[in-house]
Amino acid sequence: MGGTYTDAVLLDPKKRLRLAAVKAPTRPDSVLPGIIEALEKLFEGRGIDSGKVRRLTVSSTLGLNALLTGNTEPVGVLALPGPGIDPALFWGPDPLFRILPGAQDHRGRVTAEPDARAVNDALLSLKKLGARALAVVCKFSPKNPELEKRLAAEARTEFGPDIPIVLGSECGGSLNFPRRLHTAWCNAALHATSREFVRALRDAARNLGLSCPVQVLKADAGSFSADAAARDTASTMGSGPAAGLLGVLAMAEWSGAASMRGEAARTDKIMLDMGGTSTDIALLAAGQPLLSDKGLTVNGRPTLIRTLWTKSIALGGDSSLRLEDGRPRVGPDRSGPALALCPDERDAEGRFSRPPTLTDALNTLGFTALGDAAISRAAFVRLINSDPAAARVGNGRPDTLAGLFLECAMARIREETRALLEEVGSRPVYTIRELLVDKKPAPENVVFIGGPAQSLRAELEKTLGLPVLAPEESPFANALGAALARPTKAAELHADTLLGRMTIADFNVEKQVSHDYRLDDATRDMAEAFARSFAPATGDAAAPQVQTVFAESFAVLDPSGRRGRILRVRSQYAPGLDLQDNP
Repeated sequence: MGGTYTDAVLLDPKKRLRLAAVKAPTRPDSVLPGIIEALEKLFEGRGIDSGKVRRLTVSSTLGLNALLTGNTEPVGVLALPGPGIDPALFWGPDPLFRILPGAQDHRGRVTAEPDARAVNDALLSLKKLGARALAVVCKFSPKNPELEKRLAAEARTEFGPDIPIVLGSECGGSLNFPRRLHTAWCNAALHATSREFVRALRDAARNLGLSCPVQVLKADAGSFSADAAARDTASTMGSGPAAGLLGVLAMAEWSGAASMRGEAARTDKIMLDMGGTSTDIALLAAGQPLLSDKGLTVNGRPTLIRTLWTKSIALGGDSSLRLEDGRPRVGPDRSGPALALCPDERDAEGRFSRPPTLTDALNTLGFTALGDAAISRAAFVRLINSDPAAARVGNGRPDTLAGLFLECAMARIREETRALLEEVGSRPVYTIRELLVDKKPAPENVVFIGGPAQSLRAELEKTLGLPVLAPEESPFANALGAALARPTKAAELHADTLLGRMTIADFNVEKQVSHDYRLDDATRDMAEAFARSFAPATGDAAAPQVQTVFAESFAVLDPSGRRGRILRVRSQYAPGLDLQDNP
């Protein structure tokens, strides 16, 4: 689901067969109509029993687009950094950000209680300022969420029981207080978007007789349940680029193009995915997507979200065109689809209240013919007649002016692609299979996907100086990648050698462990638990690789001075393509 279109494909993985591919407009006021229309089109007149569908997986750029455009809930933040760190150094000015006294140590023990008056004043202030959701984050809270839970309980007393509250301890196990703060803020800011999104998915599936599991794609190219997505919306923010990269891998399996198969599929590549709101840029090393060595960063906010190494820029087919100081500018704002697609927006004199878009420029240049191309050309004529600067730089010709806007867009893509190549080449990186890339990626070609890909292939080739592939499936590559995304069930292990106990609650595993139980033992126990859970459900199918998301071990002392260790390990099935038709 993009900001402009919702794309859908219906696949038979066993036969490597695409049964249908459709597009439906994404409605700005509600995601539900676009979902329903796309799914209805998939089954319309095909004689396919919707009850036989094994899985519905959705990739959405809605959360990312909401953050990029600032269309989110106002979030109040209660932060307890404790001694040694000043959140003002990395958060910046924010009237809804409150730093409270109180602290926990590195073992999770409460060393300073929050001041009741300060907490009450902060809550009253945030309520007065219109906070619609809250993020509560204490340093070292993954070791002990007690303080966060107590503050959340007080917040519900003040705001009411229905106020959405995200705790930092719920945002992954890795210890990084600034990234944990940003992750909790993102989840809180997207709560309303997430709630509507999941409701729309469930309603659409139920109305069409789909009884299959509903999955949502994550930023790391795996998928999780709609319920999990509602709790952890931030993890879906990079799912648009992830779907595109999975789509590239899927086309190497499904496409009839020789350039996408065999040895050609294993070369270093650049992926470009142009949608209506944004363009995603990514690299593949030896044909495999790269994992970020940190976490997803959105609008300058670094998070704990495990993600592929991608870059999203606010440039797409719907980006508004304007002149600044006599120079063409494309985006970052998006005021609606191409004028050519919205004839009803004209007033009685045939004028539009908003500027043309990049798609209108492509229509004017003859690269595309979406909607009424005459409307696109007329918009550039009006711009030339009403703006002396536009008439001057375009030499009075609509196609010349449109060409300058296209050049501006291509130049931005070239600059951002080069920046990503330099960034990736400056430090060691890993692929989605957790294989170390021991050399700087040297792309041999570009895979261009998205709606304008086939029309702009030659222009991009000139811009980047590399061969550009725009396979037949490129307009639906995101949906193809999402449909084939592997569900990445996750589990967490907790062990305490002083108590002599290890548990994996997600698999109902509990056993006694010795005093010298270590991380190697924990990761082995986790792998065995995954293996036992996989075999009964899938018979002879090969189990996916199990990846360790994080692992930590720290020393503790009991009151008598006896030494022990606390161990935590979180693992999941490795993300990637699921070509075995597992449910």
